[in-house]
Amino acid sequence: MLTLEANRTEAAPALAYIGRVSGKPEWKFPAHQHEDVSEIVFVSHGEGVMKINGVPYAVKAGDLLIYNQGIIHEECSSPICPLDMYYCGVIRLNNEGSAPVTLIPENASPYVHTGENAGHIGSLFAMLYTESEEQAEDYELICSSLLVALITLIRRMAATENKPCKNDPDALAVSLKKYLDEHYLYHLSLNDISQFFHMNAYYLSHVFKKKYNDSPINYMLRRRMGEAKRLLVNTDMKIKEIADFLGYENPNYFSILFTKTMGESPTQYKRSERRERIDLPRA
Repeated sequence: MLTLEANRTEAAPALAYIGRVSGKPEWKFPAHQHEDVSEIVFVSHGEGVMKINGVPYAVKAGDLLIYNQGIIHEECSSPICPLDMYYCGVIRLNNEGSAPVTLIPENASPYVHTGENAGHIGSLFAMLYTESEEQAEDYELICSSLLVALITLIRRMAATENKPCKNDPDALAVSLKKYLDEHYLYHLSLNDISQFFHMNAYYLSHVFKKKYNDSPINYMLRRRMGEAKRLLVNTDMKIKEIADFLGYENPNYFSILFTKTMGESPTQYKRSERRERIDLPRA
């Protein structure tokens, strides 16, 4: 972690620290919060799970996580495709008696997929990290400008996230699938989904089933079981650990669901797949 020494005379957001996590399969950070710092995380490569106020998000390259001050969050890297990510803390200088640093509105999603902006976000973080590390002449001014650009871009993306139109069922189904792919670790009900989209639950289910021949709830279940299969074959994680990773507090219940969905128990599946697969040595 790199700490930025900054000019304390201006009441504006400033960089408190910046750091990187790279290629650590076992990396995780338990639930915590920052009372006086807001934090931005950018995933440049790999996969993981971030829980924000108890809600898990399956993250991948190009994703941003934004934690306003006081937000409880925890982070965990995928053991198969480890996270590479930047993170930085933002404070407000001379903040006595004034409002805390709020990077995004309280009702905005703390998870943003940057899409075509991923390259810009990655470049801003890389420059912030390099300038903070090298601390060449006027690096404080450069970091301040880069931080303003980063926050402005984040707020623009958060403000322009539009929900699909009810009058375009096909686009609605695609948008719903994207939402489910991003939140399948959070055990959503159909009512939860309908509240997010501000639409009738049965209409949403009908639109999704017509396009994908599946219900939203069953789709999320199959996504979780597919992830379970991947972890069973490619890691040495225990069934209890996989169940916890996928949001199941009771590993026995997870095993029952897996068996019902996949036709064999997690142990049977792992044994049969390992027996059939040949792993070649890597160069």
